[in-house]
Amino acid sequence: MIFENGMGVGLDNWDTVIGKLSEIAPVFAYDRAGIGKSDKGDEMPTVKRVAKTLKTLLINLKIAPPYILIGHSMGGVYTRGFAGLYPDDVVGLVFVDPADFTETKQDWNSIFRKIGVPEKKINEILYNRLYQPSQVDSLNFAPWSEGQVLGELRRTDFTYLRNLPLPNVPVYFFIGGKFEVPIERRSKDFDQESFFLERTNISIERWKKFIYSSSKGGTLIYLSNSGHFPHRDDPISSIGNLKILLEGLKK
Repeated sequence: MIFENGMGVGLDNWDTVIGKLSEIAPVFAYDRAGIGKSDKGDEMPTVKRVAKTLKTLLINLKIAPPYILIGHSMGGVYTRGFAGLYPDDVVGLVFVDPADFTETKQDWNSIFRKIGVPEKKINEILYNRLYQPSQVDSLNFAPWSEGQVLGELRRTDFTYLRNLPLPNVPVYFFIGGKFEVPIERRSKDFDQESFFLERTNISIERWKKFIYSSSKGGTLIYLSNSGHFPHRDDPISSIGNLKILLEGLKK
C-alpha cells in the first residue's frame, strides 16, 4: 500500500490507519518535497514530476509492484496521475476525500446557480479562485507550488488527467460528509454550507461513474460524521474497508 498525503500534510497524517494495515500488508508513506523532513524541490511539483519521483523512490527502496495507491485530498490527484502513467504497477486505487479531478469549471458554476448566486458574482468567484495573478516564489516549491499545480489543472478542467489511461482495477472512494468550515471563515459571497452539500451530492454521482469505468468495480464509502480527513475521523471504517479491498485482491 502506497500512501500519498494531502497538500502540506505530513506522513504522520496516516498514523490512525497505517499501523493496523501494516499487520496485513506492506505499507509505504513518505513526505513530498518541502514537507516534514524532506528537502524542498527545485521545480514545480507537476503530476508527472511527482509520479516520476515516487516511482524512483520505490525502485531505489526495492519496493516492487503491484501497488494499492491511497491518496488523500491533493494526494488523490497525484495518485490518479501515477496510476495513469504507470498503470501496470497498480492493482487498486483508493481516493480519500480527494481534490475532485473529475470536476469542470462549468460544474462549479452550475452549483452556484442552483444555490442562487448571481451570474456576476459567479464570474468574480471563478476569477478569484483560478485566475488571480500570483507571483512564483521558488523558495516555496512545496505546499504553495502544489496549490499552483492544482489551480492549473482546474483551469484546464483536469484535461491532463482525463487523457491518462485508468488501470482496470478496483476503485474505492472514502467521502466525508461533514461540513467543517468555522462560521468566521465562511464566504461572505454565498452560502458555503449549501454549496458544500450540493457539490458533494453531484461529485458522488461523477465518482460513481468513475468507478463504473473499471470492470473491476469498486466502492464509495460515505461517512456522514467525518470531515475532510475520514481516515482520522473514522479509522475503524477506513481500516475495515481497506481490508475488504485487500481480501478481494487475493481471490
